[in-house]
Amino acid sequence: MQLNSLSISNLRNLHSIHLDLHPHFNIICGENGSGKTSLLEAIHLLSTGRSFRAKQAKQIIRFGQKACLVAGAVSSMSDTGRATRIGVERLLSGGIKIRVAEQDCTSIAELAKNLPLQLINSESYCLLEASPQYRRQFLDWILFHVEQSFFPVWQRFKRALQQRNAALRAGRSCSRQDVKAWDKELIAAGTEIDEQRKRIVKELLPVFTESIRSLLTFKDGLKIQYLSGWDKEQSLEEALLESFERDIAWGYTTVGPQKAELEFWVDGLPAKTLLSRGQLKLFICGLLMARATLLANKQDRRCLFLIDDLTSELDHSASAHLLDALFKLGSQVVIACIDGAPLVQALGDRGSAWFEMREGVLRGL
Repeated sequence: MQLNSLSISNLRNLHSIHLDLHPHFNIICGENGSGKTSLLEAIHLLSTGRSFRAKQAKQIIRFGQKACLVAGAVSSMSDTGRATRIGVERLLSGGIKIRVAEQDCTSIAELAKNLPLQLINSESYCLLEASPQYRRQFLDWILFHVEQSFFPVWQRFKRALQQRNAALRAGRSCSRQDVKAWDKELIAAGTEIDEQRKRIVKELLPVFTESIRSLLTFKDGLKIQYLSGWDKEQSLEEALLESFERDIAWGYTTVGPQKAELEFWVDGLPAKTLLSRGQLKLFICGLLMARATLLANKQDRRCLFLIDDLTSELDHSASAHLLDALFKLGSQVVIACIDGAPLVQALGDRGSAWFEMREGVLRGL
């Protein structure tokens, strides 16, 4: 998908901004604190309903205002004439209002479907270095967008897990039947999630190998290992039966898809321990491009890439290779940077629009 236009009101230091975006590269230059990252934050809010910098609405709403509003027009890359209007309003009270195609909407999932995006910033390292939750979310993002059945199955599993954990928190006073009342649904939905994850990992590896080829070279290749969250020799039903006493003692379900892990190996070693900081950034960019490629292959939809400080920990050559790979991917890209000069040569004659952000005011260059 392509974001044709963007309007922002009262988000951090951005009072009122409107811009028309280029279908390829959009460069937002500005000093620290000028508001350029806030513009990326606004686009992220438009896609996900949340900020990537703050958990509470009051942290992103301009001081003295009761709400912030972000709206945009999105279209497919092949049909820019048919745009869909989407908008998100975050209220100081904590509420959220969503509109899609001029209609009120209660589902944040509708935003993600209309504007799928990939974010590359300083927090992207969490994908490899933080808890397994980030890697499960990485997989589930793909499934949400390419497998129609995934989201309702995931919702069923989440509800069953919450109810089973509530029964387990009752401790010794809960009966086996209180817990087992949710096992059937947990097993059915959990097994389906596990199977879908296994299938998408098999599809991901060759696409990732191709995506990373222009960014990094490895001697013995890449390996992605998916661990289900329970003993691979057991079914989920068998694993739940075996872990019942431990679950009672700990007060939560200790096996299942919510404990799954995704491991990345390079030349026989864990990627996060072998690669340098710059190589890790390129590795993660390759993963996100592979995710975007799967979406394009399966749904004929393109992702919007948001990049905060592209050249951080990357030399000019690596930055140029990454921009070239993104261009070949056919995605729209918005980059925030302090100094745009290093990008001028790297972008060459590829289509781009340049903007300067100064104290919350945006102007074209």
